[in-house]
Amino acid sequence: MLRFWLVLSAALLLSACAPFHRPLAAADRNKVQEVDVRVVVAQESFMFSAQPPGVSAATGGGLIGALIDSSVQQTRQKEMSAEVQAIVGPLLDYDYRVEAGKALTTLLAEPSSFPLKIRSSQVLAAMPLKAEQEARIAATKTGPAYMVLLLQYALEPGLGAFTTRTSALLWQEGRSEPSYRASAIFQTPIGGTARAAVLRRLTANDGQVLRGVMRESMAQTLHAVALDIAGARSGGVKTARFNVNGSWVTLAGQSFDEQPGRVLFRDQDGAMYSVRNTAP
Repeated sequence: MLRFWLVLSAALLLSACAPFHRPLAAADRNKVQEVDVRVVVAQESFMFSAQPPGVSAATGGGLIGALIDSSVQQTRQKEMSAEVQAIVGPLLDYDYRVEAGKALTTLLAEPSSFPLKIRSSQVLAAMPLKAEQEARIAATKTGPAYMVLLLQYALEPGLGAFTTRTSALLWQEGRSEPSYRASAIFQTPIGGTARAAVLRRLTANDGQVLRGVMRESMAQTLHAVALDIAGARSGGVKTARFNVNGSWVTLAGQSFDEQPGRVLFRDQDGAMYSVRNTAP
């Protein structure tokens, strides 16, 4: 657990000191012959968090993660402990890494769905140690490119929605700085009013609904990254409802793909969202 928080803190620091989005230049994309993809899911079960103090749900603040007043936040986390314990228990049998691996397998079976040739893919429980990570990046000078997707997943308070937030980075040609950097947020409403009823629906039939949502989140994240790497152009402005700490707000951004019931768009910082385009 400590290692997860260290990895997550590193990701937040990275996002704080660098733009969320660094497109992959066409020249760099053309140089990539193969890429090794690693999806890092450094948590054992769902994350839950109280709404940060001073953040208005109407503004949608803190979607990617913000530094907050720790003492106030700790108090709110304690108040949520009973709810969290009641939720976590029934969900411990469902492993996000397993479902993410299935989504990766599907992607490998359809190579045309990703703009780079994937040589290998793997879901990891933690980031490699610093020396190993640096050695792998250095190896891209003469070998395949290296892509890491650092992902966290959560159920919003009240069980209104399932959310994943992913940082994607690509290294190539031995350069220490990534040639591609992006943030991708997936969310889908799971609905319901009573916690017990929602949990029953999610876990019925050996978790069929929950497992499906997990796989969809990974597939949609890979789809968004694939389109972004390929240089998908932005279209018109789209709006969608987004659950922030249990409250629904309206987000808007430049769309770059649409599917039945779902829209992908970029916000003003370049972060990508895959959300339902119908109100919950």
